[in-house]
Amino acid sequence: MDGIKYAVFTDKSIQLLGNNQYTSNVESGSTRTEIKHWVELFFGVKVIAMNSHRLPGKAKKMGPMGHTMHYKQKNLNKKILNNTAIHLYKTSTPSTRNGAVDSQVKSNSRNNLISGQRHCGKGRNARGIITARHRGGGHKRLYRKIDFRRNEKDISGRIVTIEYDPNRNAYICLIHYGDGEKRYILHPRGAIIGDTIVSGTEVPISMGNALPLSAV
Repeated sequence: MDGIKYAVFTDKSIQLLGNNQYTSNVESGSTRTEIKHWVELFFGVKVIAMNSHRLPGKAKKMGPMGHTMHYKQKNLNKKILNNTAIHLYKTSTPSTRNGAVDSQVKSNSRNNLISGQRHCGKGRNARGIITARHRGGGHKRLYRKIDFRRNEKDISGRIVTIEYDPNRNAYICLIHYGDGEKRYILHPRGAIIGDTIVSGTEVPISMGNALPLSAV
């Protein structure tokens, strides 16, 4: 372990600890193969990926002009033995750098409730001509499919989240129904997370419940 000097604890490195990613300073002349062998031998883990880079020395504030010694830093993605595996993203964009996800974590169950908007949304018509000035740029917005029909009759649902919707002025709620269905509805004013709602013809008149006009 002579090649590994000490662990590095910064805001970013502490966040990476949750993904079994560890950062430390190593000897400048050490290779990636040597570092991997030292870590696996000493800690008893399986190194599945490693990034290393040489950082420039800091400028001296006192004394003769110059800078401190260059040093080398490594970032290890370790897989603990007899534990769940970690899937690493191949770095293709800055957002996927050092990204990792648990292999047992399933995809987002709300993906079928979110869709990408196909229109341009920058003040252009179907031919791409500017028809509304001063509308350009902006962040990409995904459309949330809202359940306006409330056709889950006599099945109680629980409010799981209250979310911001970039496409409307009202907040939206994610509802988990008893039959496993998940839907978005407009947030009823006064409803909180954990409340139970239901729709039907004979349900009580209360916050979040939906009744036909004939039963009101």
